[in-house]
Amino acid sequence: MDELQIIVWLLPIVFIMHDFEEIIFFKPWVTKNSLYLKKRFPFLDKRLLPRMEALSVPAFALAVFEEFILLCIITFTAFYFDYYSIWLAVFMAFFIHLFAHIIQWIVLRRYIPAIVTAILALLYCIYGFIVILRSQLFTVPEIILLSLAGVFFMVVNLLLAHGLAEKFDKKRSIE
Repeated sequence: MDELQIIVWLLPIVFIMHDFEEIIFFKPWVTKNSLYLKKRFPFLDKRLLPRMEALSVPAFALAVFEEFILLCIITFTAFYFDYYSIWLAVFMAFFIHLFAHIIQWIVLRRYIPAIVTAILALLYCIYGFIVILRSQLFTVPEIILLSLAGVFFMVVNLLLAHGLAEKFDKKRSIE
């Protein structure tokens, strides 16, 4: 197995370790920091915070599970068919996602769920990016285009996954 293939197979592992931190600490963190967030960022109070507060841990875990399964399918497919474009798009979206957590941490000036693993995962992503550049499988314009496509796909899938989570919570509340 070459260096690129190792990087490819590590992505689902790094992803799930990162998201485990979010699953475990997200709900208690939102509960503890809700007033602070409402006071400091009043624009969040109308749409985002009520949804964050209402989301149960099992529903959040379901959203993560959907993302993880999709990532595993993409990873297996990339490896099996030796076709890495879609995998690279997802890898770059994850890489950019980690920077979003770091920006949140800097803006909030306090612990946020996922910052510890975001910093560790960032090291993996930087090394992985270097491996990708050295592999010369992609040109820089291709990497940029795939990154944009990956972010678009990530946003759409995140909306889908959280919609699924909200439906899961509604169904649970009825039963």
